[in-house]
Amino acid sequence: MSRRLIAASMAVALIATFSTQARAQVGGNGTLKGWAYFDLTKGLSDTNDDVLTYRFRRIYFTYDMQFSDDIKGRFRTDVSQMADGKYTPFMKHAYVDWRSSDMLSLRFGQQGTLLFGDIEGVWGYRAVAKTMQDQFKVRSSADFGMSGAFTLTDMITVKAMFSNGNGYNKKDDDTYGKAYEVQGLFTPINGLLVTAHYGINGFDPDNDTSTDNNENTTTMDLSVGYTGEGLAVGGSYTTQSNFSFTDGVNGSGYWVFGRYSLSDSPISFMATYQSWDPDTDTDDDTMTKLLAGVDFTPGKGLSIIPNFVQTKSGNDDAVNSVNLTFYWKW
Repeated sequence: MSRRLIAASMAVALIATFSTQARAQVGGNGTLKGWAYFDLTKGLSDTNDDVLTYRFRRIYFTYDMQFSDDIKGRFRTDVSQMADGKYTPFMKHAYVDWRSSDMLSLRFGQQGTLLFGDIEGVWGYRAVAKTMQDQFKVRSSADFGMSGAFTLTDMITVKAMFSNGNGYNKKDDDTYGKAYEVQGLFTPINGLLVTAHYGINGFDPDNDTSTDNNENTTTMDLSVGYTGEGLAVGGSYTTQSNFSFTDGVNGSGYWVFGRYSLSDSPISFMATYQSWDPDTDTDDDTMTKLLAGVDFTPGKGLSIIPNFVQTKSGNDDAVNSVNLTFYWKW
């Protein structure tokens, strides 16, 4: 059934891409778009040197709607491979935006969380590597709730979000407390972005609603990114108490990244290094990820990205692999 769903989804995408009439039938005031990642992977280490596989990793379909000058909405599905190997569709986004004034916009529904969305936009290569905060599950990338963005000046914006706290692909559950986030964005010069984030996420350590012992996970993050003249660089430093809803376990980590596009060329380069310590009181448990790659874009909508990845967990030997990633957008 999952394979049939994927095949049907790809057919819809192709129709939407090549037929303007199909777009009009979906809705005259809407736009259907999407993107997908596929990998050809070869292992290079003792633990994975026999691995040669073609992997579908992700496919998104997005329908953006413009209801009026001040109100718009988005519906996005996400199909990905779960730990059991099955492809499972999720509702990633389903929200409406209301710009109530020139300074304030409000969003209601299932939407992206605040922790890493802005710095991920500077990185720009989720197709080959997630942000450190997403890679190591510091916070879900989407959740159900409401948020607002208040523009104080041309250089300062403040965002806040209140949500369930469980993430977009998990059951809403009263045993968990809600999540509260606030983020400040500072753009002092053209191309430079600085974000500061503070979040609280409640949880129940024993998963028992009959006991009144809820705890809070506290997350703090500082991210900096710069984009200009084909170059983008940046990184983040993040700390979290009670990491991954485990009482008394504190985590911290950082990541740095860079990408560069050659002028008047279809070639770009990217690299990132990520480090996350899931328990700062335990030695030799730090997890790292190194990625370096080259992006060849033969035409609009398609990128072919050969890349090298090294991951390491604690004192275990590093695991190396090379990937040929196909990333297309429509």
